[in-house]
Amino acid sequence: MLAAAVLALAQIAPAATPPLAAPSPPTVSAPAHRDRGLRFPDGAIAFIPASAVPSPSKGAPLLVLLHGAGHRELDLVRHFADEAEARGIMLLAPSARGVTWDTVSTAEDPPSRYSALANERARRFTGSPDAGRVEAAIAELARAVPVDRARTVLAGFSDGATFALAMGMSREHAFAAVIAWSPGIAIRTADPAKGRRVFISHGRQDPILRYSDTCGEIVPLVESEGAAVAFVPFDGGHDAPPAVKDAFLDAVFGPVAGAPPHPLAASVDKCMRRHDDPEDEIMR
Repeated sequence: MLAAAVLALAQIAPAATPPLAAPSPPTVSAPAHRDRGLRFPDGAIAFIPASAVPSPSKGAPLLVLLHGAGHRELDLVRHFADEAEARGIMLLAPSARGVTWDTVSTAEDPPSRYSALANERARRFTGSPDAGRVEAAIAELARAVPVDRARTVLAGFSDGATFALAMGMSREHAFAAVIAWSPGIAIRTADPAKGRRVFISHGRQDPILRYSDTCGEIVPLVESEGAAVAFVPFDGGHDAPPAVKDAFLDAVFGPVAGAPPHPLAASVDKCMRRHDDPEDEIMR
């Protein structure tokens, strides 16, 4: 049933706009609904497994997944569908309006490369249309199934990780935690939510986005904004290894019932390596 629901996302038409009044949350003892895949008019895709039963008072937990450059929303949902089923969480993959997220695009190509002020402004998040699209997608999903914002986590890979850190650290957006797998650019958040939990990973041999930028710029910036940061490096490339993925999801949603836990503390690295290390030189 799970596989059929996810694969059907490739063919289904955009979901009709639901009524403004959300349906009444089912009780825990209510019969489980079937796995559902929803595609919204703005390009966002949601997957609601049968195991994601909303609590009577709060709603269901949600993992929001932000794609990398080039739009791979459906791939993200397919990749995390089994995790969603096992953990009883919903998935939502919003869509950027452009090739990548607007804040990332501006940071990569500022209005004037010769102006220090322009460069500083280009790497500062103060809100954006794409952030509004993410919040609109969450609200759209919440009209179909109640969403527990206290258990809503913003996650992203590559450019999506960069945008997740910028948006997810903002006090204006209510996320329980932020996950960034292999981000690429340090973008300051204008009004950061101090104490927000942030989980970052990066491969030391990443040939696309430099490990040294994450270790030397991104992690220190997010820490300076008051986040509770856990950084996990690994030997590998531009990827999110299963062990790292499982450790982060266990940390934010709790271990899967009946499965062995994936501890995080043993592998956390605080980026103490000097930037003139020979191994870091390879990344430059």
